[in-house]
Amino acid sequence: MAVQHSRTAEPIGDRARTAAMGTWGLWLTLTVLATFVAGLAAAALYLHTGQEAWPPPFLEPPSGLPATVAVVLSLLGAFVAHRARATMGAERRRSAAIALAAAVGLHTAATVTLIAHLWQLPFPHDAHAYASVYWILTGFAAWFLGVSVLVLLGVLVQTLVGLVDPDRHLELTNAAIHAWFASASAVVLLALVHLLPTTGGGG
Repeated sequence: MAVQHSRTAEPIGDRARTAAMGTWGLWLTLTVLATFVAGLAAAALYLHTGQEAWPPPFLEPPSGLPATVAVVLSLLGAFVAHRARATMGAERRRSAAIALAAAVGLHTAATVTLIAHLWQLPFPHDAHAYASVYWILTGFAAWFLGVSVLVLLGVLVQTLVGLVDPDRHLELTNAAIHAWFASASAVVLLALVHLLPTTGGGG
């Protein structure tokens, strides 16, 4: 296993044989978060199966366009963050910083799109089970992407001040992995919001 070094985190044990502490921490965190996403999905499915109509017959389902736009922007952002890591590995720090800034912008746009959509919904979060599922899953999709913005922004600042460079870029690698995870989580949660089957004459 190739070990990437960091200026802000020391590797465990022998540099040549062990993974860095930051990488282990990242994967443990993502495992916990993946379990959380699975729990949200299971709760949404449970609420769906307990309703006679989904969505309620009196409710016109909101447009799926904002969610689609957010998903496309988030996946583009994760891809650009991945390219930033590859660019840094090719010893092009300035290009990597530009790509990181673009990734921050894309994930920010995705987050803002979802938040704006929530505030425009015609129903509050506690109106009925459908509303609760819609608000909670969309809200957590926005939350995952918002955290990704902060992670990418932090690594961008580290890159600009020289803490992350072609020789030591573990933080950038981990930020790119996290960006993919945040985007995948948003895809799963938003798919549940908009693709759960309609039942009982709703919509």
